[in-house]
Amino acid sequence: MPLRKFGLISSVVLLSILFTESCVIGNSMNLFPPSAKSEFEEKLIAGKDQEKIVIIAIEGMISDEGKESFFGPSSDSMVVRVKESLKRAERDPDVKGVILKINSPGGTVTASDIIYQEVKKFKERKGIPVFAGFMDTAASGAYYIAMATDSIGAHPTTVTGSVGVIMSGFNVKEGLDKIGVKDQSFTSGPNKALGSPTTEMTQEQRKILQSIIDSLFARFFDVVKKGRPKVSEARLKEICDGRIFTAEQAQKEGMIDFIGYFDNFVIELMKHPKYEGNPQGSPRIVTYQRGKVPVENIYQATDVKGNPISFGIAEKFLGTNTNSKFLYLWDI
Repeated sequence: MPLRKFGLISSVVLLSILFTESCVIGNSMNLFPPSAKSEFEEKLIAGKDQEKIVIIAIEGMISDEGKESFFGPSSDSMVVRVKESLKRAERDPDVKGVILKINSPGGTVTASDIIYQEVKKFKERKGIPVFAGFMDTAASGAYYIAMATDSIGAHPTTVTGSVGVIMSGFNVKEGLDKIGVKDQSFTSGPNKALGSPTTEMTQEQRKILQSIIDSLFARFFDVVKKGRPKVSEARLKEICDGRIFTAEQAQKEGMIDFIGYFDNFVIELMKHPKYEGNPQGSPRIVTYQRGKVPVENIYQATDVKGNPISFGIAEKFLGTNTNSKFLYLWDI
């Protein structure tokens, strides 16, 4: 097939993918959003008192990269969004508590650690209770972040845990050898192409990578040890082996504090000694989002802008997510 014809077919396929994804999102979505980002606004979910409890969503892959769009500006990264939300909550004297609404399998080591540190610094400066509320999944890097909070609540069907580090990769050298393809990379040293999928890894290289994994895991373990002081270090060493837990199992092991639903998360936060509002009151439950989309219940509190454009299928088609990363991630 001529290259020109193949290129035309590829373009048609890609455009079909993009059109399909845009249609799935909904006909009301504007495919060509304005170039300027909308304002970061407070959205009222419920409540009537002067005091506020802020919901900050941590959803999806934890990363410091914004989501790119072919037809507009990228959205803020999770790191940016959480930091900006905490800054706004810190400036507001009516904010008496924060709940991190977590639904994530984890993400990159650095992004998880940054958010963890930002939550800790916010607590030190503001002096108000910060709780974690686990949704479907709160694993690995998401659990790491929760270690900065005062208490952890989980839904009855939550899956959590997965304390560990992973660096995923494949080796395709044997397959390439069979079809006569050879790697012609030039390096400045024997370990410069460490982890390359086209070369066999030496024992020395395996030791280098494993030492990094071990070091990052030691940091994770130390964070969990500080965040779960009621669990013995000996028991933590047994259960922090990458395993996941149901909510009931996690509570039994002391990895979370209570099981309930969103109303229970709010009630438990209002019981906390650092909560300065009326423990019997009706605080305003708010979240921060960009755009004019109304928020009427807790499940609309999300870390995604209104009318997002998703190109998940296109990203897989283009193969754009190929960087090797060390991850605090439940990878299945």
